[in-house]
Amino acid sequence: MILITGSAGLVGRELMDRLTAAGQAVRGVDLATTAASAGAELARGDLLDPAACRRACEGITAVIHTAARQYHSGLPKWGRERFFAANADMTRNLAGAAAAAGVKQFVMVSSDMVYGLPPGRPLTERDEPHPIGPYGRSKLASERICAEARSPGLRVTILRPRLIIGPGRLGVLKRLFDRIRLGQRVPILGPGGQRYQMVSVSDVADACILAAQNPCDETLNLGSADPPAVRDLLADLIRRAGSRSRLLSLPRRMARAALWSLHAVRMAPLVPEQFRIADVDYVLDTARAGQALGWRPQLTDADMLWSAYQTYVRSN
Repeated sequence: MILITGSAGLVGRELMDRLTAAGQAVRGVDLATTAASAGAELARGDLLDPAACRRACEGITAVIHTAARQYHSGLPKWGRERFFAANADMTRNLAGAAAAAGVKQFVMVSSDMVYGLPPGRPLTERDEPHPIGPYGRSKLASERICAEARSPGLRVTILRPRLIIGPGRLGVLKRLFDRIRLGQRVPILGPGGQRYQMVSVSDVADACILAAQNPCDETLNLGSADPPAVRDLLADLIRRAGSRSRLLSLPRRMARAALWSLHAVRMAPLVPEQFRIADVDYVLDTARAGQALGWRPQLTDADMLWSAYQTYVRSN
């Protein structure tokens, strides 16, 4: 049986549906309550409680750990470091419970945010992580806990996806989609030649399943293939949406200064961890995931962004 943590979340739901449809025995655990996929076990549990982690791991052969506190509309304005530190606490409890229960394979969905600012070329798994915000630091701490849990009996695969796109998650995209739907100008930092890679939830789920089926002690990047420049990506979305919106290029220094000022009073539309990488080329090299797992991304950035926009329109 496979345990999916964060089973009510974007990646967790995709995994629950995919695995149960394939006839795999699955147990999901989450703080939120949601309808269970046919044939799946579903439990409400808090991974900050070691006892809940021990119960969740009973009879489990593989764990796919997708649960995490993330950036969302309910994020506290103060105490963000403490808020995100819970990610490492959850991972420590779960990894300990998995090892004690004799789990054979542990897959952790981490984040590209562990890298921090890119070096001007695609990032590889060999690049030293230097996270620039509390979420990235919490994910790096979680990765280190997972690495320490590796043993001859427990294989651990760590996945680092770029921005995950899929039905039901908007996040930073909501403001963009609002402006396009209303035909308003869409601001971009700088001329827009930078690439901002994404990855579809279905492609992330593929990688998780492959990692659970093919145990390997690896850390692997996940992202789309050949991401376009931001201005081309957004222009394509505006065209497909039939919107009157136009791109508005903002001077980088002025825009950054304004965002830092707004952040100081907790009114910025993005946190520094997000806007500090908004005007730079941010791409992950995913070759190693192909070599280790046989994984290949199936969706382009343009298609996944268009699909997300269509879902947004239907829900508004």
